[in-house]
Amino acid sequence: MSKSQIKRLHQQQEAEKANLGEEEEEPVQVQQRKGPANRFAFFDDEDESNDDDAKSEEETGSSQPKTTADKKKAKKSKKKGKKGGAEVVEETENQMLARMAALNAKESKKAAAASADQAPSVEELMKVDMKMFDMSAEIKRKLGKAFKEVTTPGATEENRWPPGRRAVGRIVKNKPKWFPERDYGLSMVQTDETKDGAVWFHLKHNKNYEGRERLFWLAEAQMNPEVVHEIFSDTPYHLNSLLMMAHMNRMNEDFNQGADLIERGIWYVDQYAAPTFEPFNWRHRLDYTDYENRAFFLLLHRHMLNAAHKRCWETAWNTAKLIFKLDPTGDPLAIMSIIDGYALKAKQFQWVLNTYEAAKSFKKLNLLPNWPYSVALARHALAKDEGEHETAEKELRLAIRHFPSVVVQLMDNLQINPDSAVMNCKMFTSFVADNEPDSLKLLVKIYAKETEEVWKQPEILLFLENSTRRVAVSSDKQEIDECSEWRNKRKRMYASRSPNVARLCQLLDVVPSSSLSDPEPPKNGRCGYERDAHGLATGQPVVDNLVGALIHSLMPNYEPDRTLQEQLGRHSEEFMRYMAEHLDGARISFTEITEAITTWLDGRNEQDRLAAANVVPLDGHEAVELPEEEGEGEGEGADENRE
Repeated sequence: MSKSQIKRLHQQQEAEKANLGEEEEEPVQVQQRKGPANRFAFFDDEDESNDDDAKSEEETGSSQPKTTADKKKAKKSKKKGKKGGAEVVEETENQMLARMAALNAKESKKAAAASADQAPSVEELMKVDMKMFDMSAEIKRKLGKAFKEVTTPGATEENRWPPGRRAVGRIVKNKPKWFPERDYGLSMVQTDETKDGAVWFHLKHNKNYEGRERLFWLAEAQMNPEVVHEIFSDTPYHLNSLLMMAHMNRMNEDFNQGADLIERGIWYVDQYAAPTFEPFNWRHRLDYTDYENRAFFLLLHRHMLNAAHKRCWETAWNTAKLIFKLDPTGDPLAIMSIIDGYALKAKQFQWVLNTYEAAKSFKKLNLLPNWPYSVALARHALAKDEGEHETAEKELRLAIRHFPSVVVQLMDNLQINPDSAVMNCKMFTSFVADNEPDSLKLLVKIYAKETEEVWKQPEILLFLENSTRRVAVSSDKQEIDECSEWRNKRKRMYASRSPNVARLCQLLDVVPSSSLSDPEPPKNGRCGYERDAHGLATGQPVVDNLVGALIHSLMPNYEPDRTLQEQLGRHSEEFMRYMAEHLDGARISFTEITEAITTWLDGRNEQDRLAAANVVPLDGHEAVELPEEEGEGEGEGADENRE
């Protein structure tokens, strides 16, 4: 028998065994081939088949060769025999795609159910990405590899670190052109650790830093930038001076230099923080009621606004999360009123939805005018089918019924003329919007200003117009009652003005600010040293020079009703003689001037104390000055005269 006949017989036997095995429940185990595969077996099979074909042609005398289709059928029959004789139905491409789509849909439903069961917490959502604090890196990510930073001649050398040194900093990195690092009197200590694991820290000022702070108060109250420049020259990392200098640079449209000064202050606080303080740790907190901590909050807030000015939305969004986590319960800068806008611009739509669900009960986000609108925008951006788009529109209509003044403010900012249905609806008139509580109007103005760029997109604008029109023409009694209910609820909720919202409005220049370094001070604020006791009351005399301002700040018993010249009048000659002796006319530092004046004041106070010891107050009478005692040789005569 030839080899091909033996193979056919073997295949028939295997087919019979397979038919018998189908009745049994146990599956047929396929023995895997051990050892290396013979890569040339295909050629051997073809040679054998060719030999068999040649022999069959000689026996039958047929001169017609077999077709290629017959060979393919023979090979398919061999494969069927090897698989047990069972007929295999080949799956088409469309059937395979349909099966994979059904499988993916099933897996996505399982993943959605699992994610719903394990919703992220507020701590996880407010986790800060440390890589998102470099605005230049974000710009490079957006513009790609083709982006090359434009620098002025010599700027490359200024920003290049010498060999052996590199940039350091957890929040921002320092630059070579900054002032050398040294201790200027700022430190941080741990104050408390609560039962829930929160660790509170507090910034401290030493006597040297306190003197600069008092002088800054006078300069700010009297709007004297020269004094601020002097403080900055002597103490280049004085936080409030950095805030003031950055503000002056912004007024002069030097935004890069202003941003650089803000980063200096943030970096300095980071370098002199407590060893256990971790700025990105959710449990590490700073209390805004402590005056010494407020400058760090304000520096971070200005850093956030600088990032937004450069359209670095991811940096602004992460900076907002850092500010919020420093005091999440108090939220002194009302970060929850603007962070959703930065998240929308950074295209963090899922984060908006997750944060709204996680913090709804914690921060009452449904009672703020900005979050319901942002949630509707996020759902609209993530919608993939008609049902999800309808859900997003329902969310927006709900937000419009609860806070209709947002639509009025957006139409005003975007200069949109609504159709007649919206114009005839009383709820969307300017008169009704102007009668809303003041605190609510401020929040609405902030949200409309921060998100008008998102709403003016054509697709989003059409989304807003359709939803507003449906609310305006709705005759559903339940919706009408809901609008009336929320009208009364808004008056109750926003009856009083929140200091946090007022503080945010001043920082965003929505309303004028009375103080750049301490906008809207907390009523329960604390400070390590008294402020009002040093002549900072309203109506105090104006000091026009640096030395006068310094003496004004250091005078321990200053009387607000007298001018500085009057108080120094009786000691002017002594003061000028003392200063001439200690200041020889050479170029001296600001610190030496401070020490000299402080020493003179201490000596002057001691003389006043000794002089007061010779004055005996009598009840109901004016103070009587005792005569000075004469020398020892005149003691007896003096006693006789007194007798």
